[in-house]
Amino acid sequence: MAVKRKPILLFCTLLISFILWEAASFLAGAAYFPHIWVVLADLAQLVISVAFWNSLILTLLLTSIAFVVGVVCASTIAIMVALNRSGELATRGVLNFVRSIPSVVFLPLLVASVGSSAKTAVLLAAFVVTFKLVTYIIRGIGETDPRLLDVAKVMNLSFFTKIWLVYLPSTIALASTGLRLSASRAFGTVVATGIIAGTPGLGLGLLTAETNANNPRLFSYVLVMGVVGVWIYRLFTTIENQLFRWRRSV
Repeated sequence: MAVKRKPILLFCTLLISFILWEAASFLAGAAYFPHIWVVLADLAQLVISVAFWNSLILTLLLTSIAFVVGVVCASTIAIMVALNRSGELATRGVLNFVRSIPSVVFLPLLVASVGSSAKTAVLLAAFVVTFKLVTYIIRGIGETDPRLLDVAKVMNLSFFTKIWLVYLPSTIALASTGLRLSASRAFGTVVATGIIAGTPGLGLGLLTAETNANNPRLFSYVLVMGVVGVWIYRLFTTIENQLFRWRRSV
């Protein structure tokens, strides 16, 4: 029964989306909010262009680099903080303060320092991933099973061996949620940097369409970004569900 309902739900979702889109186009005016068939026609032209695929691949590459850098930085900071009780108490307020600052605030500083380049997008996205993920890893390390620590002590494992074999595996189940959220945030940050600062990628394409008042192309880029963002989120959700079926996803 559930399988039969999926096509019906999909059809209803598409129908409602079409009605709402056309209603918005009618209220705002087709010049400012193009009809959906106009956007889809422009989207078809966009996805067959080489420049679009170059921008998409570059955006995903920058997102991947920023994600990896952010994961490494978050893991390093979390290990240094969580394994030192006084350090955790001293840095808790600082971490919460930095996490509460919108990442876009740091963009002018990066642009002034390194210019509007791909490096700017990577640095800002890595910053977002680091402080989004670090709290999950700290919590995961703090919830390490004491019995595992006792076994590591009896086996006289070295400090780095305990980190690799005891602490990091204990954080995976909890950190997977942080990884899923951080990946989506990394992609959004790379795109937003392109829109605001003109760094290369999909964001620059959207900025160019907006500058030229090419509204169909503008909406086409928005649709592409939405699909890619959902795809990244679903990919990490699938991996998380396959690896940790025993716990509920957050």
